[in-house]
Amino acid sequence: MSETFFDEYDHYNFEQDKHIFSGHSGKQRSKREVSEHQNHFDPSGHSRKIVTKLANTEKNKKGSKQ
Repeated sequence: MSETFFDEYDHYNFEQDKHIFSGHSGKQRSKREVSEHQNHFDPSGHSRKIVTKLANTEKNKKGSKQ
């Protein structure tokens, strides 16, 4: 399709889409917002899994003593 058939509104829509869908950031966020709201590296490892495992172990020990 050639640009001769496009009017000013079509070009405006193309410009808006370029800003909205840029960077594959999702949810129409800017690149800065994406970097602020992503999962960051945890140097201590799988801390949530370890804490859950320890809590369940303590709960099971207390349950077996009674």
